[in-house]
Amino acid sequence: MNLTVRVKSACVSAIAALLLFAGARTVSAQTPAASQPNNKIALKKFVDAANNLSPEVKKHLSPALQNYLRYANAVVNAPADAPTLTVATPQISAGASTNLSSPSSATADPNLIQVSSLALDPAKQGYTQNTTSSAWCGNSVVVGYEDSGAFLRTDPKQTSGVPISFNGVSFSTNAGRTFTDLGSLTPGTFFQNALLGDPVVTCTSPTHFQYVSILNTATRDVMSNPIIGPSISFSTDAGKTWSAPQLIVSLDGSTEMADKPWLAVDPGNPHRMYLTYTHIVALGCIDVEVMRSADSGKTWSGPVSVNSDCNNPNITMDTGSTVIVSPGGKVYVAYESFPIPPSGASFGKNAIYFARSVTEGASFSAPIKIADVVPGGDGIYLNGPIQANDYPQLAVDRTTGASRGTIYITWPDGRNHVVPDPSAPSGTYAFPDIFVAKSTSFGVSFKSLGAISPTPKDFSGIHGRDQFLPTIAVDNDAEVAVCYYDRRNDFPANLRVSHFCSTSANQGKTWTDFELSKLDWVPAPNLDALNTEGRFEISEYDSVTNEFFLHSDGFFASFVTEQTGKQSVVAKKF
Repeated sequence: MNLTVRVKSACVSAIAALLLFAGARTVSAQTPAASQPNNKIALKKFVDAANNLSPEVKKHLSPALQNYLRYANAVVNAPADAPTLTVATPQISAGASTNLSSPSSATADPNLIQVSSLALDPAKQGYTQNTTSSAWCGNSVVVGYEDSGAFLRTDPKQTSGVPISFNGVSFSTNAGRTFTDLGSLTPGTFFQNALLGDPVVTCTSPTHFQYVSILNTATRDVMSNPIIGPSISFSTDAGKTWSAPQLIVSLDGSTEMADKPWLAVDPGNPHRMYLTYTHIVALGCIDVEVMRSADSGKTWSGPVSVNSDCNNPNITMDTGSTVIVSPGGKVYVAYESFPIPPSGASFGKNAIYFARSVTEGASFSAPIKIADVVPGGDGIYLNGPIQANDYPQLAVDRTTGASRGTIYITWPDGRNHVVPDPSAPSGTYAFPDIFVAKSTSFGVSFKSLGAISPTPKDFSGIHGRDQFLPTIAVDNDAEVAVCYYDRRNDFPANLRVSHFCSTSANQGKTWTDFELSKLDWVPAPNLDALNTEGRFEISEYDSVTNEFFLHSDGFFASFVTEQTGKQSVVAKKF
């Protein structure tokens, strides 16, 4: 039986590839003569640096970085006689308010909150909106997400040589009941700026929000020299307007890359912030690094290495890092390590690692292994095929009770349900469960709580269901919530996707799960000019968050749904 349904839709891929190729050519043809050569030279250096990476490292780059590299390749390699791209961009002003009761809503569940504006998508084509991050302070909620429509809105004429953004942002001033979609996160005015995605949003007050992303740009004195690094954008009016992005660290884009950033604010001192990211050097070094700020993100310390693998013959990549700050200012980082696959295998024995700092991020303990991980699906794709990572997410209990300081970590793991699959590169298919581990020793050691999501009673033989992309938070009464994508409603076909949460009111001893969304959907290729591979990326990660100052009970979860091939960002409070 072929467990992995290979529905890559060659026609869709070909159309999308042609559109992107055409769009890249229009980039070359319409760029002002003064800026286009420098822009193209800088992009070529960036592409050359990526080409020096090993195939295994390339495979583990974030989808955001991979999408941008395809765009950069198309710009650099476009022939002079390529056709012009035509995109049906709707003539609607950015900032159009969404309306949950609108008959055009893509959500079949009326209890969901529409976050991204459906009015900003072309009626037939649609854009991809996924990879969400949310922050909640008081009555203000901001959701950041990747949005290919943002790219076409920041560069509607496809002229290159202008700042572009792949980042969407929506804000709410009524505690998340309704949202306004700004259309894009501003990339600033410098023509070399390109915001690539991997969004992370935090807040330090009901008016002050921060938005971290990856910025590719160039030096202003020698504009043919590429620079890449995590950047931060600021809002001082509850997400209504945003500053231009500011680089937190500037890496040489001709030899280095930055990927998968994460930002955390110290709840005891909101002026103190911590950023973790993957630092990739084309000649063989992979570092998980942390930067610190003591002045609300205006200035940052030099990087501190959490873990470094330089020319390690056993490790392909360390990435997917996340950071959080506990009561008392302890800093915790988790990430996934990817070993070199054995000969003939598609993956090795991945592992989740954890490191801590009791010196406000000035130094970190040696990383400890939380668990080995069996990747879900066939080792590359889940049934569909869907790309879904196994990255961990962290949460910490900041309440004043006996559980204060408890650390929780979640990740997906297929170890319990591995079945034969002759069509898979690995020869097996692993149906992932959602796992949680916790520490009551401030990260010195962890106890596994096992799989917290229920196994179907009729699970047998080669049948099962995928659960993936978990996110975790702890609210003001110490309740823990883990939310994730789940295919239990489509057993045994294991195709349709819904969204579930599991909650625990007793520090993970028992869990209760419920369906967050009543909408089940089949992932489908989006007729999107930026989707060139026909693969289905539901999301890279999503978020469930609590009110940052613990003034309100409950959780706010943002995630992705799809209807008729269109992605849309939605949310729910519970």
